[in-house]
Amino acid sequence: MAVTVNGNDLTIEDVCRVAYENEKVALPENKEFWEQMEKSRKFLIDYINTGVPTYGVTTDFGDSCHNQISVDKAGELQRTIATYHGIGLGPKFDRETGRAVVLARLNGNVKGAHSAIRPELAKMMLTLLNKDIIPVIPQLGSVGASGDLTPLSYLAAVIMGQRNVYYKGKIVPAMEAFSAEGIEPLPIEAKEGLAVMNGTSVMTAVASLAWKKAERLAKISDFLTAVTSEITRGKDTPFITKVSQLKNHRGQMESAVYVHNIIINSKRVWKYDEFLKNKIEKMDGKGFVAQTNKIQDRYSIRCAPQITGVYRDTLRIAREWITEELNSANDNPLVDTDVGQVYNTGNFYGGHICAACDYLRTALANISDLSDKQAEIIIDGKFNGLTENLIPFTPADHPRAGLRLGFKAAQITISAIRGEVATYCFPVSLTSAPTEALNQDKVSMGTISARKLNEQIELVFFQFATHLLAAMQAVDLAGKDDFAPFTKNVHSAVRKLSDFVEDDRELDSDAERVCQWLKTTELFA
Repeated sequence: MAVTVNGNDLTIEDVCRVAYENEKVALPENKEFWEQMEKSRKFLIDYINTGVPTYGVTTDFGDSCHNQISVDKAGELQRTIATYHGIGLGPKFDRETGRAVVLARLNGNVKGAHSAIRPELAKMMLTLLNKDIIPVIPQLGSVGASGDLTPLSYLAAVIMGQRNVYYKGKIVPAMEAFSAEGIEPLPIEAKEGLAVMNGTSVMTAVASLAWKKAERLAKISDFLTAVTSEITRGKDTPFITKVSQLKNHRGQMESAVYVHNIIINSKRVWKYDEFLKNKIEKMDGKGFVAQTNKIQDRYSIRCAPQITGVYRDTLRIAREWITEELNSANDNPLVDTDVGQVYNTGNFYGGHICAACDYLRTALANISDLSDKQAEIIIDGKFNGLTENLIPFTPADHPRAGLRLGFKAAQITISAIRGEVATYCFPVSLTSAPTEALNQDKVSMGTISARKLNEQIELVFFQFATHLLAAMQAVDLAGKDDFAPFTKNVHSAVRKLSDFVEDDRELDSDAERVCQWLKTTELFA
């Protein structure tokens, strides 16, 4: 079933299906949709033919907008903007991200026909997606507010048969792919260079794909909390629904319920009344008792719903903003045929995408830090109630005594990644600086923020995979029979990828396998 692109209803899930599953894309079949595109285009052409200077259509761009050109040069001007913005540098977005970019741009350009593009241009972008001819787009070169001018120039150029594309598993010149598919290049005309380039579609596409990966990490984080509570013989109190209801935050409630649904079936987590009955020495008239067992757990267990809950709520806000941006008219100028106006506007500003990704990176760093602290509890023999560094139980007279160090280095790797994850937290929006002759004097930096979020997510998957290896080692040492059924299911899945560590061995390949599994498994859903 194809994803229908109408400018209003695109979801993050649609973007992911088109990007990763090659879902077909369609434009609406109703004649009103196409009539509105024709009407908007005709209005624009009639408007510029009056001789009124129209930004970026019959004027030059940015700070040069005082230079007006004749109408007969309008098409050439659009082809020029695509040409001189061909200065994207650095690593290239992969094919899947490129597909998301084309989809997002098409959706924004057809919304209400406010971009005033020709129907032929919309159909050309549709063809690129359905024939899987995808622009190769460099990652560096956008400040995120005249939109994603430079990276989107690679889409505009491909539409005209220029630059390179992903096609049938290779990078080839656009015309080679066009010839193979019998496609004629489409020269862009008046306003259409800006329509394609002057928008937020690269940052929004990157943010959409990153968000979907980030969503997985909330549940994995909550499972790591649950298994940490099990390993350390924690208490159920912090995860009881009423506790989070008293706090009000939806994300905290979701996190607590997720954890509680796991540990409620565990024989290792104390119900609080049973803990008081079995593990607390009675006063019996004494003036003082130094209890052997503490009546509450460390913050990294007890406050975990309050931490991962923030992450869940940030995901919710970010999803709303990303979805709104996906379905926005975000180029400049915009045409409104209802009132006969051409708006010189700033809808290309990626402030909401930048903020969504800035906020997510901070919330993500907090669950990374939480993982680091939980890993310390379960690996350090002073706290885990098991062994030093999760080595097998090894008698002093065992031949391997003193030669097993277990998860000592794994903990260092977890902490190293946590430290690197934290470096991504600086708000990218604050790096705004004037450019383009002081016309673009306040810019969003949204594309950089989205890229950094994607990079950070990859690091956290590595960290969680390493943490999970340690947790499953602890489950084996503690005796898996008393753990919750869900924990046993996770243990079984991980053990298909990584064996119990009896004698020390390299764990890099194990962690990488578990990392890839975490990105695709539906177990935590």
